[in-house]
Amino acid sequence: MENKPNRIIWHHSADPSTGHQADKINQDHKKKWNYKSILGYYGGYHILIETDGTIFRYRADNEIGAHDMGENINSLGVALAGNFNLTHPTREQEISFVKVIRDWISKYNITMERVDPHRMDDATDCPGKLLLNSWPAETIKKHGQQNTREVLEDVIKYIQSKLI
Repeated sequence: MENKPNRIIWHHSADPSTGHQADKINQDHKKKWNYKSILGYYGGYHILIETDGTIFRYRADNEIGAHDMGENINSLGVALAGNFNLTHPTREQEISFVKVIRDWISKYNITMERVDPHRMDDATDCPGKLLLNSWPAETIKKHGQQNTREVLEDVIKYIQSKLI
């Protein structure tokens, strides 16, 4: 069955460590449900945003995720590394989150009203008690326009990632 996204569900990893978490989450999700993506990963989210803003893709958008039981069909899951019961996302995470959300909203014609926290209709505090349900909209407003320096920093990061 193909995923036809009409909703975005956002999460936190609930792991307070500041290092990259993609491999740890991949192994954890492999142990939990062993649901391998067409990209070769077990992470249930479509995308993970690390604390330094790095975007890691576990699943293709047209693939059903494994991030919110009973709500994975026709949704996209994005997680931010960190425990937002204890702290807030980094500025780098916010900027990457805005890029991901804007891309998905544009590509799949999803409204902001369909960008939901994992806790919506679920017995969980994910994506953390410190983040309000309105956090995505507020973050998009906050980082709505990048200044010239930020654009150049993004270009440099992109070029550096291709040289490695």
